[in-house]
Amino acid sequence: MQRKTFLGIFLLTSIFYYIIPLLFLKFYNGTSDKAGFILILVYGFTSFAITLLISYFIQRTIFIPVLSTILALPLFFIFNSSALVLLLIIIVFSFIAYGLSSLFK
Repeated sequence: MQRKTFLGIFLLTSIFYYIIPLLFLKFYNGTSDKAGFILILVYGFTSFAITLLISYFIQRTIFIPVLSTILALPLFFIFNSSALVLLLIIIVFSFIAYGLSSLFK
């Protein structure tokens, strides 16, 4: 795997999996059920977008969705047991995006 690919995955996942959702939770004033639904949508979209962008424009290997999933494992320390749902969403959408990128190329 190229260094550029690893750096791209690491930067995108750290920004979109950790920084943006935690800032959203800090400044969100609504109910917690709406915040949870918004976070589920954000994690689904960003896992799809990260995998599709990296595998289409930089390098297409099976390690991209796997590495994206591995980098999402620290979510268990943030969200405890509800991170299992987020991790499953990340896995599903990452592999869907990887399959879609293989159809495009």
